[in-house]
Amino acid sequence: MFKFKVIFKQVFLKNIKSPAYLIMILMPIVMFGITFGVSHLMDHSKEPVRIAVLAPQPAEQSELQQLKGKTYQIDQQITTREQATKALQKERIDGYLLLSEEKGQTISRYYERKDSPSFDASVLENQLNQIHLVALAQQAGVAPEQIQKLMTPTVIAPVTVNYQNGHEKISQENTKEVGQIISIGITVLMFIFIVNYAGMIAQEIATEKGSRIMEIILSSVSIEIQFFAKIAAILALLLTQITVYILVGIVGFQFLKQQLPLAELLPIIRRALVAPAMWYAGVFLIIGVLLYTVLAAMLGAVVSRMDQVQQAISPLILLGTLSYLGGFVLASQTDIPLLRAVSYVPLFSQIMLPVRLANGDVGAFGASMGLFIAMATLIGLTYLALIIYRMNILVYSDKGVFKALIATYQQLKESRQ
Repeated sequence: MFKFKVIFKQVFLKNIKSPAYLIMILMPIVMFGITFGVSHLMDHSKEPVRIAVLAPQPAEQSELQQLKGKTYQIDQQITTREQATKALQKERIDGYLLLSEEKGQTISRYYERKDSPSFDASVLENQLNQIHLVALAQQAGVAPEQIQKLMTPTVIAPVTVNYQNGHEKISQENTKEVGQIISIGITVLMFIFIVNYAGMIAQEIATEKGSRIMEIILSSVSIEIQFFAKIAAILALLLTQITVYILVGIVGFQFLKQQLPLAELLPIIRRALVAPAMWYAGVFLIIGVLLYTVLAAMLGAVVSRMDQVQQAISPLILLGTLSYLGGFVLASQTDIPLLRAVSYVPLFSQIMLPVRLANGDVGAFGASMGLFIAMATLIGLTYLALIIYRMNILVYSDKGVFKALIATYQQLKESRQ
């Protein structure tokens, strides 16, 4: 146990202090900070458009000048078209709305400069339509209570419906936005974690083997202890990174609560954190990284020099890229039979199955079955990787990665005869 701790500590401390690991942790945080900062600046830069409102009747104009909206601000000092024209020319306002009577109908025209800020007049248009509708109802003698009912807006409540085993299941809350957030987050983060940690363990082993330090280490430590200590150290690095993100997320959550309009997204974020897909994604993340790490350790033991590492782990990177692309496709299109079947295959399931779960395309039973298959595969691959690791860790050859694997297979075949 002492030797296990020594190797574990050495691998963990070596990598956690490395610039590559710090960059891997900080890069998503920095990118999120930049995105938040840019969006925050854009929100502040979108000042309300300054406009004037002119109507043929003073009473009507006085009523219109009381209108309020987030995208515009009415200058109540401007009451004539001459004033509005001068103010628009001198850029005191960005535009003005002129209402006039033509052939018994109210015509609205919005005047603006060529360089005026863009203004979406749909909100103001809806408010004018409501005022006009109320005026017509009053002229028709409609009771105030009926006018109030008439002006009550129709609210459309979105409902997320899932179909599991031929039965319709209606969610208690709208989880479409939650599913999209989780799907994109799972796809991107898992791919980054898999590629980085697989490369980390392969380079760790190849460095020691190429410098002949491995022979000194294995003279006092068994291969099994060294193998599992390195895997455990990589797992500890992964958990450390997740813990850092959780702490940053808690601090960021407290900060975002006071930011508008970002505060409007907080209910969606809360639902995402407690959604089952998030917890399944966490377990799949750990299992998926361990799967790729074990295979990378096996391939790292086959190479003889550092320059062979990228060639050795390129098949793993390819598999990770394919699962990454499959996750993105499933995030928007869940009705592809081939991807549905592949989502249960280990080395693909760690990304694709949580995405399907987040989108409601598969239930907890299907996700649990995929997780069980991944765990069983992890146990089997660990056993196989340890055998290949033991046979190749002290073997130095220039045959190449794939020829070395073929030679290992032939040796295993001969030993069992």
